[in-house]
Amino acid sequence: MTVDGVRDVHSGVRSVAARKASAVDLVLHEIRRSILSGALPPGQPFTVPALTERLGVSHVPVREALRQLEAQGLVTLSPSRSATVTPLDPDDLRALYRLRMTVEPELAALSAPHRTDAEVAELDGMVRATFGDVLGEAFWEPHRSFHAAMIEPAASDWDRRMLAPLWDASERYTRLVFDPVEAPESFATRRAHAHDELVDAARSRDPETVRAAVREHLENNLTTMLDEMSTIDISRRRLWSGRDATA
Repeated sequence: MTVDGVRDVHSGVRSVAARKASAVDLVLHEIRRSILSGALPPGQPFTVPALTERLGVSHVPVREALRQLEAQGLVTLSPSRSATVTPLDPDDLRALYRLRMTVEPELAALSAPHRTDAEVAELDGMVRATFGDVLGEAFWEPHRSFHAAMIEPAASDWDRRMLAPLWDASERYTRLVFDPVEAPESFATRRAHAHDELVDAARSRDPETVRAAVREHLENNLTTMLDEMSTIDISRRRLWSGRDATA
């Protein structure tokens, strides 16, 4: 349903007014959920006032959330107080992970024999810090730092420059599926276990063990995200990816 050519978000976006967490985190979570469900499809504008009314919050957290979502590449803002969702495509996700799985497991394997006890302990501490506190938007930066540490010390400046845009692009999808705001305790338990397996592999200092663990971690993430995307019905999937899902 649209009003003056702008999508009415009332039917797909839920109020967050009575839920516990920071207003910006809750708004971010709900907009992501609406993108994933197809309630906010790519290319269709929606307005800040409409979101503000439906979410049950002031315009301040909505604008801040949209600014962060724009920085993450999930939405595009316009001067007219409207926004559009950036198209997301399973083939794009596969291509991103194909490149990541070519580079990251090899760099982690090359780093494995040179990792000190202190560096392994630091990796373990990063997992504890990432998943130990109340989860929200603050989760993402230490999570990325952990994966960056897994490829040290073998990574060169060129490796880091090449991986940074791959991480930025794949995080658009990761943030939609692995959302720490929804059921944070169960999220923390599942994801901490997955990252503990990487720390155990690093502790072995065996290149093959580390290579296999990092590759499996990335493959599992890719499979989970593709599975989540496949649950969207055909009509919504077409809108979500911005193209005909049957093509």
